[in-house]
Amino acid sequence: MQTMRKAATYLVAATLALCVAAPAMSEDNAGGVTSVVPSDKQWEKTKAMPYGMRIMLLEGDPAKPGPYVYRIKVPQGYKWPPMKYPDERVTTVLKGTLWAGEGERYDAMKMQELGPGSTFVTKADTPHFQWARTWVELQVTGQGPIDNPVTYVNPDDDPRNQ
Repeated sequence: MQTMRKAATYLVAATLALCVAAPAMSEDNAGGVTSVVPSDKQWEKTKAMPYGMRIMLLEGDPAKPGPYVYRIKVPQGYKWPPMKYPDERVTTVLKGTLWAGEGERYDAMKMQELGPGSTFVTKADTPHFQWARTWVELQVTGQGPIDNPVTYVNPDDDPRNQ
């Protein structure tokens, strides 16, 4: 008898849980939460950065209004020449060691070492430069729309001009 009461209690609890969870699950499927699995995406070359860098767009489109998120994979020893972004960007170092500095000329003495978990914000139109001491993976977020993802301080550094 006591076993049947426990079974009935569990059955009622399970039924209530399903009644509460079903509407919540259908709301999640309606687009309130979007999941992105990076292993389902492809790393791509980018014409806006020097040879060797790969990019993976995770969410959004920088050319359209709204937030965007992408990842960058950078080989060891890679140097970013001084450049500027048209929008404010938040960058997080996911893997590796990145050195970053601010200014219109590459100056190793102005650089700061940033390891995994480090985050930095680059304000719009701020000239800056970076160096990947090791293989580096970064995650970058920003707000679109932007028509040109990067402007190099020295136009000769722009791989799109070569």
